[in-house]
Amino acid sequence: MELYDLELLKAIQEIKKVKAKVVCVQLPDGLKPMAEKIEAEISKRTGARVLLWLGSNYGACDIPSGLKRAGIDLLICWGHAKFHKNIEGW
Repeated sequence: MELYDLELLKAIQEIKKVKAKVVCVQLPDGLKPMAEKIEAEISKRTGARVLLWLGSNYGACDIPSGLKRAGIDLLICWGHAKFHKNIEGW
């Protein structure tokens, strides 16, 4: 996890804040090799059950559906960036 600032502590704080018992983690393809480390760290520090979403991930519009029905309390999406428009355009 040294190559990226995943703000893992921020995610862990949010899990604790909302008292999530089951957390789904959605990662872009480039971060999927780190999935086991991310899952282990979150589980160890929060006690939450972590499910890894290994399906497609095309950005903010590709949120998995049916999460509440599946008993997931919180979805953490890494790799989704805000779009910013500058004077020259996108």
